[in-house]
Amino acid sequence: MAKKKIKHYKSTPAVRTDMLDLNPSVGYEDLAWKTTGDPADYQGWDDRYKYDPIAHKIVAKFAEDATRNGFRLVMPGEPDLQDVYQNRLNELKIQNVLAQQTNFQRRHGDGYIAYIVRELHPTSTFDPLKIDNIDNLVALHAFGQKNVESYRTNDDPTSDDYGKESKLKIMPKQTGVTYDKNGDIVPNNNKLEPIVLDSTRYSHISLDKFDEDTNGTSIIKRCERQLNNMAIASVSAGKMLREFTLKVFQSDRLMNEPLDKFQQDKAEISRVANTEAMMFTGNDDKVLKLGTPVAGMNVLLDYLWQDLSTACNIPKSVLTGEQAGTLAGASQDVQNYYDSVKAFQEQVLKPEIMNIVRLLMYSQSFGGGYLDPDSLEWHIEFNPLWTPDDKTQSEVLVNHANAAGTLVTNGIYAPDEVRSMFDQQGNNAIQGMQNNSNPVTDSADNPEDRYTKEEIEQYKRDIERAGLE
Repeated sequence: MAKKKIKHYKSTPAVRTDMLDLNPSVGYEDLAWKTTGDPADYQGWDDRYKYDPIAHKIVAKFAEDATRNGFRLVMPGEPDLQDVYQNRLNELKIQNVLAQQTNFQRRHGDGYIAYIVRELHPTSTFDPLKIDNIDNLVALHAFGQKNVESYRTNDDPTSDDYGKESKLKIMPKQTGVTYDKNGDIVPNNNKLEPIVLDSTRYSHISLDKFDEDTNGTSIIKRCERQLNNMAIASVSAGKMLREFTLKVFQSDRLMNEPLDKFQQDKAEISRVANTEAMMFTGNDDKVLKLGTPVAGMNVLLDYLWQDLSTACNIPKSVLTGEQAGTLAGASQDVQNYYDSVKAFQEQVLKPEIMNIVRLLMYSQSFGGGYLDPDSLEWHIEFNPLWTPDDKTQSEVLVNHANAAGTLVTNGIYAPDEVRSMFDQQGNNAIQGMQNNSNPVTDSADNPEDRYTKEEIEQYKRDIERAGLE
């Protein structure tokens, strides 16, 4: 008997696309992280942000929380000037611009704000802004990384400007069109020219940009695997719900009918079987109702939510809206989340706001002309991130009022000093004791100018009761 000839094929290595090479023949100690795909797909991230609700949530939620309650510019002793600058910041829609910039930062990895400045003597955007040449700050425009070709950063660790940017190159994508008097489109044949901005004409925040990276990291790219899992879970759950219950009609008589008769009986039975109504069958017919088993599905879905929450650093209760948001009922993970939002406000947004305020102070045609920012006492305070319930608000307000009364009664602080203490608590959840109105400048030499008549009489009675002169 002749041996069967075995044909040998040349083996080819399998192409793996998962992030970890889980081939059983690979040793545990040799498992390594695999990077896949182009990390800079800005159009793809925009599309996913637009149409994927969970991707939209992890991008927009943080940006909304960091900017939704706004901020206030505080200039002690200068109430009128404070109102002028605060109104101008509101006219520039700085709150919306900061929200858009933070959104771009999370979606693209980089977010920018361009300062549109009218100069006394117009210069090129390539040139640095001169503080004595600023006529007014006209507008603020937020944009992302899609049209940015490159930016120049100092990578010399021995330099004073290490890590700082100097120039930003933008390449417009379209020239735009114009219309004639009849409403017809007039093509614009002008050649697109790159725009170079000096670092003094824009601000830039980036998400996890390393030394060798040319751009930041998108939160959508970082959570891509978790978002894909959530999409699979959503589609699978929808299919299961559609076929959650199924009726099976067993009938040899029906299956042996002619085709036209079968189609007619099938249609009639289907109309009844699609409801929970009563069905009438023969002795040889059976109707079975099958259900889809869902045991263990909640464990898998909870894991997917927890995995996504860990990846995007937003608690599950915040993503799903389960948390009520009161100060007393907040869980520790929610408090930690709002602490991270507060840190982002203080470390990232606050310097940008202060820079914009300085540009307004340098403006020659705004607020009475040029003003040296270092000649005034001023600062930025973000409004509270929390929205406490009425009970929590009243309880803390009573505690603050009792503490204030004790400090004044015992002569530790004067009433205006206690009020100043509460005015400084700008970034907490309790606003009842704060004086948000225009401050009044008191005379330190005349007690009648500092205190009311009732306060002076009460203070004298407290001294007499304590046996002090």
